[in-house]
Amino acid sequence: MVGFCIFGAGRMGQLHARTLLDNDKANLRYVYDVIPEAAKELAERSGAQVAPDIRTALASEDVDAVIITTPASSHVELVIEAARAGKAIFTEKPLSEDIETARHAIEEISKAGVITAMGFMKRFEPSHYKLIQAVKSNQIGRVELVVLTNRDIHVTILELVKETHKTAPYTLLRESTVHDFDLARVLLGEEPVEVYVSGSCLVEPEFEPIGEIDAAMTTLRTESGQMCHISNIWRTQYGYDQRIEVFGSKGMLRAENRPETSVMHFREDGILLDRLIPSSEEDWASDDFFMPKYAAAYPHEMNLFVDAVLSGEPPLVTIYDGYRAQMIVEAAVKSLATNQPVQIEKD
Repeated sequence: MVGFCIFGAGRMGQLHARTLLDNDKANLRYVYDVIPEAAKELAERSGAQVAPDIRTALASEDVDAVIITTPASSHVELVIEAARAGKAIFTEKPLSEDIETARHAIEEISKAGVITAMGFMKRFEPSHYKLIQAVKSNQIGRVELVVLTNRDIHVTILELVKETHKTAPYTLLRESTVHDFDLARVLLGEEPVEVYVSGSCLVEPEFEPIGEIDAAMTTLRTESGQMCHISNIWRTQYGYDQRIEVFGSKGMLRAENRPETSVMHFREDGILLDRLIPSSEEDWASDDFFMPKYAAAYPHEMNLFVDAVLSGEPPLVTIYDGYRAQMIVEAAVKSLATNQPVQIEKD
């Protein structure tokens, strides 16, 4: 049985708490949030206790692992404290707001020797997961080309973009494309060494005056010449568009979008399919429109983390993977700013 503490009682903390409640190998012991009422509400629903502070939770012998779902600026401090306390760590992205601090956290994790995981849920969507396993088992031979499509229904983080533009520009790359960088790494099987990004403001009128983007085309290249193309935009008219194509020396793998049902209506004027998930007008308008697509991915990643803590084996996605994806982000930001290919920093 793995004893957990959740730091952060917001949307993601609540989602992970539900998964722990359904897992007979896990027990949520404590909840901490800077808003006491939020921590109390989640703790009461989950049969846990409210931790008066972070150090009390980390000092508890009942806590084997922590889940960090607090605001991004607090991730790295919590990760370092948890590592020093000898706790296994699951954290949502990003690890840190800058590379040097992230590198320091990686050093602390290495010294502590604790199990870690990063919340890149896209790897765990059922079709994505199966495709990744097929690539790893050499079903299409050596991977040569990867094409990733990541198109959101609408802009959901307008205020965040405006707030962080001066200190951390190009939120599209930092919040959205970072998931594709993680997928690219695992699908290519090699670390990308070069990135080139071209971006535009095509959707949100408030982005252009401040120099932000809402659409981007990105190319990654590895040392051996493998390539990955990534298409991002923050608007579609037809649904949440998430696709993967991997071309190898012995064949190709594709993970397609999923409509609400597989019914096809053959008519005189053409063939009609159901709308892509999410299909309801309520989900379409929500900022959580991605949840139906990845509904199975979140519990999958958390349940595998529980298994990893019990077995002592590294999870499929570690904090180090998050660190590497963040390094690609920083090189991509520089490429976009300079309109030049940029070499990705090595460890």
